[in-house]
Amino acid sequence: YSVQPFVEGMSEYDEYQQAWRLLGFMIDCNGVSDDDYKASGSGSGDQATEDGCARYVLWAAYVDLEYEGGGIGEYQYWDRETQQWDATPCDYAEGNSGSGSGDQENGSRCAKMDCHLEDTHFSVLGFFKHRNYDDWMEQLFKHEGMCVWSEEEYAFMKNARKAWPKGCIDTGKTTSDDDGSSTSLYYNIKPLQNGQIAFGLYTDEQCIIEYPSDTDMIEDMLGNFFVNNGGSGGSQDEGNYDFSGDSLSESMSRWDSAFDVWHICHPCVAHDLNNTLGDKYTYDDDDGDDYYYNRDRKLGGEYSAQGDVFECYDDAGYTNVNQCMKFSAKTIMKTATFQDLTTGRNQGSLVEYPLYDYFDAGDQYSGQSTENLTTYFFLASVTTAFFFSLFKFFKVANEEMRQNVNGTVNQDSLLT
Repeated sequence: YSVQPFVEGMSEYDEYQQAWRLLGFMIDCNGVSDDDYKASGSGSGDQATEDGCARYVLWAAYVDLEYEGGGIGEYQYWDRETQQWDATPCDYAEGNSGSGSGDQENGSRCAKMDCHLEDTHFSVLGFFKHRNYDDWMEQLFKHEGMCVWSEEEYAFMKNARKAWPKGCIDTGKTTSDDDGSSTSLYYNIKPLQNGQIAFGLYTDEQCIIEYPSDTDMIEDMLGNFFVNNGGSGGSQDEGNYDFSGDSLSESMSRWDSAFDVWHICHPCVAHDLNNTLGDKYTYDDDDGDDYYYNRDRKLGGEYSAQGDVFECYDDAGYTNVNQCMKFSAKTIMKTATFQDLTTGRNQGSLVEYPLYDYFDAGDQYSGQSTENLTTYFFLASVTTAFFFSLFKFFKVANEEMRQNVNGTVNQDSLLT
C-alpha cells in the first residue's frame, strides 16, 4: 500500500470516498452461531446436512483519505472490456465540459479506483463475511449488479444465484469402492483460486473430502443447476434471452465472466458508467422490449429514474444505492477476522492482494520474532553461564578459605 493500510472504522467518511471489492470464499468448520445464517434450504430444494462445514463469502471495504469531494467525477474506473482505465467520469466533474475528451479543464483530481491493486492509495476500512451468500448475492445483483453488467449478463445472473447450494447436499448418488461397498456423494460450493467458485462433489457429510470430478461429470450426474433451479429460461424476466439450451460448462462460463468483475475495485455508491446522457432509464419504450427503460420494477421501489448523468436506476427501483450499506443493512454481516483471511489464504481461494502489506508484514514479523527469540535465548544462555561461573568461582574461593583456616588451626595446635 502506498498509504497507511488501515483507518479508524468508527470515523465518518463521505460515501463517495468509499469503495469495496470481493475477496473470495472460504470454508470454516468451526462452530457457527445461529445468527450467522438463516437456513433457507438448498438451491435444489433438498435439505442440507446439519454438520456441513460453512462456506463464507468475504469482501473488503476501503476509503480514500485523499478524497477532495468530487463524487464520481473524481475517479477513473477500470474498463474490463478495453483493459484500460476509463477517465470519462472525470470529464463530468464540476467545472469540466463533459465532452468525453479525457481532459480535466479545471485541473480537478482524477484518481484511479484501484483498491484491487498492490500499490493502491485506498486504505482498508474493514473486512466482512456472510454465511448466507445467497442474501449477499441478491443485494449485490439487484442493485449495483444491474448497472455494472450488460443486459445479457444481468438477465442470466439475476436468477443464476439460486443455483448454488446452501449447505452440504446429499446427491442421492453413490460411488462403488474397491472393496465392493458404496459411498454416498454430496455436493456444495467449492471455493477456487482468485475468488471464484464452482460445484464440488464430496464423500462426507461436511463436504470436505473431495471426490474427483469435472463439470461434465457433475452435469451427467445432477444436470445443469442453472437451468434446473430457475437460472435460465426465456421468460419476460430475462427479456429476449434464453439460456435453457446451455450446458453446465457454458453456464459456468457465463457466471465466471460476470462474477469476476466484483474482484475489481468498485465504488460503494452504485453508478452506471454507460449512462453518460442520463436517459438510459427514462426513455419510454412503448413496446417494453428494453429491460432498462423506465418501466415498473419487478421488486417495486420508491423512486423513479431522475435522468442524471451516470444514474443507476436499479432493479429494486432505487437510484444510486450505497451497495456497502445494503450489505450491512439487508444481510447478516459479520466482521471477518485475520484468522478468516488467513484461512482463505491458506485454502488458496482469495484474490491477489486481499491485504498485501499485512501478510508481508506478518511474514516479516514472524522472521523478526524468530530472530529475536534466538537472540533472547543466546543472551539468556550467556547470562546463565556467567552467573554459573560466578557461583563456581565463589564456591572454589570459599573452599580455599576453609582449607587455609583449617591449616592455620592445625599449625597452632602443633605449636601448643
